[in-house]
Amino acid sequence: MINLDHQLFNLIYSLKGNYPFLDTVAFFCAKYLIFVMGIIVIIWWLKLNWPKENFYHFFKDKQKWLILSHVSLSVLISFLISQLIGLLYFRPRPFISNFQVVNDINPLSEKSFPSDHTTIAFALAAAVYCSHKKLGIFLLILAFLVGFGRIYTGVHYPLDVLGGILVGIISALLVYYLFRSKK
Repeated sequence: MINLDHQLFNLIYSLKGNYPFLDTVAFFCAKYLIFVMGIIVIIWWLKLNWPKENFYHFFKDKQKWLILSHVSLSVLISFLISQLIGLLYFRPRPFISNFQVVNDINPLSEKSFPSDHTTIAFALAAAVYCSHKKLGIFLLILAFLVGFGRIYTGVHYPLDVLGGILVGIISALLVYYLFRSKK
């Protein structure tokens, strides 16, 4: 499985440097797209039942605050689980274990598994999907681009991204069902 992981990484990473436009897009996806996703979610949340006359309704809308709580808790729990996994199982990033891989992103840690960016992106997308299917699908597509960008730029292996996908989605679903059972 690890051999397949390395082969798939090498296949994707070998594209780097051959297509300048793709290099730019992948760098943006790997480093900044997660912030764009967060801004999209904040704007969507603010537009939910935006008050036309009084702001009292805006602050009193229980459903709106449940959605915000679900999304926020999903992201927080997924990040904490990702950090815990990283403490229990350390896997070095591709540019640390392979000196031919060039690091353009400058990540904050040397741990590779699971990908924190991918974890958070998928937790955010899956949590929104539980409340708004169309926006959730759009965010899931963006989350895949985050994961692909992390591999393309040499920051993560494909299994790191897959681990992030699983942690993010499972965290969002657990929080969703927890919230649903409290209704």
